[in-house]
Amino acid sequence: MESQQEIKRLVEALQRLTPGKLPLPVFIGVARLTVTPILEVVPLRLHDRSIEVLLLEREKTDPVWGGQLHTPGTVIRASDAPGDLHDAFERITHGELDGCALHGTPTYVETFFHQVKRGRELAMIHWVEVTGEVSVGKWYPVDDLPATIVSTQVPFIHSAVKSFKSTKKLK
Repeated sequence: MESQQEIKRLVEALQRLTPGKLPLPVFIGVARLTVTPILEVVPLRLHDRSIEVLLLEREKTDPVWGGQLHTPGTVIRASDAPGDLHDAFERITHGELDGCALHGTPTYVETFFHQVKRGRELAMIHWVEVTGEVSVGKWYPVDDLPATIVSTQVPFIHSAVKSFKSTKKLK
């Protein structure tokens, strides 16, 4: 068990950090102890009468999901402007999805409270339709997802596809 002195030193060190994006080792350590709020955007398109999802590859050096495919997402940060998720959407659309032509704005689907390798997450799932060519990631049929996908994101995709079909009046 932690001593009062250890706790005091930890609190003092944490107080020196600026709110916002945490250094990765600190984030990983804190994520194990708390619930991390995340925003996920599932990019979808209708292609040859099939629905496809755009997946991105994580860096090989990622300490949790190195080299695996994933949907774009971000952690909600203490430095984000309160009131809405604009800053988080901006990080995704102008960061991970940079160069993609998005049709409309992301559509909210549902929120998942789940366990991942780094801890528990509260994931707010959205989908967005992508039109035209993309300069990032690769398209995959939603009915045949690759084995190298972050497995906890498969339910996100299925949920987003169900909402997408409903919105587009597809079967």
